[in-house]
Amino acid sequence: MGTAIAQYKNELLQEIEGLPSRKLKEIIDFVCFLKAREAIDPSQSYFWTQKWQELERKADKDKKSGKVIGDGTLSGLLNELDA
Repeated sequence: MGTAIAQYKNELLQEIEGLPSRKLKEIIDFVCFLKAREAIDPSQSYFWTQKWQELERKADKDKKSGKVIGDGTLSGLLNELDA
């Protein structure tokens, strides 16, 4: 088994050699995903993508800057519209 691990490590090092930093960051993100995937329900995995997380950060920023009516929930919006 040790030989296989050493081969995998060498292959990984060869594959990442010369990659731009953006691609290296994607690899690190994927490794983090692999480590966490046992804790994440596969049906919820989309919510952990980079795109979704960026949208979450944008929504949080909009809430903090007052661009959201109510508390960010549908019931909060409806309550504000009824007021």
